[in-house]
Amino acid sequence: MIKRLARSAGDWLLGVEPERLIGIGRLVTATFAILAIYLDPTRPVSLHESRVILSLYILFSVLLVIFPIRKALDSISLVHIFIHVIDVVILVWLTLLTDELTSPFFAVLPFVLLAMTMRWGLKGAAFGASILLVVQLIVGLPDLRDGESELNLFIMRSTYFVFSAVILGYFGAYRERSRQRLAKLAEWPFDAIANDRLSWLGLLFRHASRVLDGSRLFVVWRDQEDDAGCVAYWAADCLKLVDVQNADFWRRHDLQRPRNEDDAAVSPRAEEELTDLIADLPEFAGVAGEPIRRISAASFSSVRYRGRVFVINSPGRPDEGSALTQIIATRLGSELERLALIQQTTEAARSEERVRLACDLHDSVLQDLTAARLKLKLAGEAAGNDWKRQLDDVSSLILEQQRRVRQFVENNRAVGSPATISLEHTLTGFAGLLSQQWNCQIEVSIRPLELAVPTWMVHEIKQLMSEAAANAVCHGHATQLRMSISQTDFGLQVEFIDDGLGMPSGTTYPRPSSLSARVGKLGGDLTVYRTTPGIRIQIDLPRITEAL
Repeated sequence: MIKRLARSAGDWLLGVEPERLIGIGRLVTATFAILAIYLDPTRPVSLHESRVILSLYILFSVLLVIFPIRKALDSISLVHIFIHVIDVVILVWLTLLTDELTSPFFAVLPFVLLAMTMRWGLKGAAFGASILLVVQLIVGLPDLRDGESELNLFIMRSTYFVFSAVILGYFGAYRERSRQRLAKLAEWPFDAIANDRLSWLGLLFRHASRVLDGSRLFVVWRDQEDDAGCVAYWAADCLKLVDVQNADFWRRHDLQRPRNEDDAAVSPRAEEELTDLIADLPEFAGVAGEPIRRISAASFSSVRYRGRVFVINSPGRPDEGSALTQIIATRLGSELERLALIQQTTEAARSEERVRLACDLHDSVLQDLTAARLKLKLAGEAAGNDWKRQLDDVSSLILEQQRRVRQFVENNRAVGSPATISLEHTLTGFAGLLSQQWNCQIEVSIRPLELAVPTWMVHEIKQLMSEAAANAVCHGHATQLRMSISQTDFGLQVEFIDDGLGMPSGTTYPRPSSLSARVGKLGGDLTVYRTTPGIRIQIDLPRITEAL
């Protein structure tokens, strides 16, 4: 019963306009003041004058209750300042008329402090306390000089005003910070979809850290169905992201916790859990050495992902840190789910477009190449031996282009995960055709020999070979091109070394634009080195499982 009444009273107070609540407080204060004088008259200089002043003050309070002056909280309004000046002048006047320091109207002065704090927060509390101390000094000086010193009363009331201002200022500052955090949460970057995952996550983590007053974030999440996930660490405006595909790691660390375990803002178990996670992640070994004062943790779960968020050294209160951590965790889980849905939609649109493009190539370019090859065959039969040999070479080139287009069409029409193809057999034959096309000796070296990649990656490597051969012959006048492909921990390393003109000493060779663009789309790096003779191009490609 008591809890229900307290909840109802709290709901009513929160539902009342602050301006109207201040007006009601002013009216109640003035009404009880005039009632007190009527029931127990004090010793004013003029009792009639005190009653007139209070009557006018009650009329003033009634008008402000009926016609409140609505202004946004925390906004400095001259009208509100004028109203509080009237409050202070009337109360000081009444205090001077009724026994100065021992006046009962001193008990009403804190109303000004309360009203200013409600309106202006910490600034209002400081301003109101300053006004009350000045008022007490003005009222108390004559009383302190008349021979009957009330110094003890003066000191205690001054202390009371100061500590009241400190406590009320705390609540004002707490309200202001809560409002600012809510505003920051409302500014969550819903349109934060960048070109790559790292930039996109960086935007989200930067905003989450800003809401948490610059705290460090350690976030772990995994796929609900696969033993794969990510670990991210945000500190000093920098994001470190590591993909973890170790099934043993995910079996050792359960990211889903019962809800009641997340309610504690500072949990020794959360710190122990974070330490265990870092111990299994050598990439984050440096995090273990950083000072940790407080940790709050919260879990999130969505259709595709589940994970856990650790907020390190949050400067806020422990109880509110727990709630904010849970909000951030839920928000990050929703954003990760949204990213997954966007990627699925994008991939579906991309696949549909590739299928459409494959059909168009089959119905146009492939058919045109077939017709051109047939005409070359007829022309070769009617031509002499020399011309026939040259026409056969052109026909062979067209045939190879037909095969490449047909392979592209078949790969994009296929359903399911792409098969892998041995590079050694595929690229050796393709290098021979390029040698014939560019009249350049092309050698291919693959380590290990049994290296196999998805069919779409074979297509990309062939495009790189074609572009590298064209650049070496056309721009460098090379007669020999050596290509090597090796498997690394990172993925694949592709090297092209030619014997062309190279680049003069002291100059910088321009990066091949076409090669750089294709390597960039694959998420790799391209570096050009000077050799004698010619140049060496090194391409590092990451391990990618899906077509881009």
